[in-house]
Amino acid sequence: MQGNNSGRRLSLRKSDKLVRKSQFDQVRRDGRKSAGPGLVAVVAPCSESGCGVICSKKYSLLAVERNRARRLLWESFRMLKPHLPPCRLVLIPRRKLKTYKSGQVLAELAELLAKQGVITRDAAVSLCARSSDASASIRN
Repeated sequence: MQGNNSGRRLSLRKSDKLVRKSQFDQVRRDGRKSAGPGLVAVVAPCSESGCGVICSKKYSLLAVERNRARRLLWESFRMLKPHLPPCRLVLIPRRKLKTYKSGQVLAELAELLAKQGVITRDAAVSLCARSSDASASIRN
């Protein structure tokens, strides 16, 4: 094994998900918001990590499109989780996310988190370099 993460599986536990309204309210109240063309990320410092996704019918009336957006955002969080300090995130997709592929969502989320100082710019670039179509968007 070559690196610390090479033998470890990236997975989400039940405790990684925000489920209570009070948890979402705390992040929205105490967090810093940054927005990109495809999503909005709200980050609040906390003792334990967690993420929540808000995808209402305002995003799309079709459940299949809302579920795809949720899956893409959860996958991006799962990939970034080892690089995040203890904090809570709330992710809200925008309509442009419908045209994104998985690597583009990861790149945009990493860029928003780097802009807020949650992860380093180098970590964001290295994470997104794995997906060829997203690496160019984060370096600009």
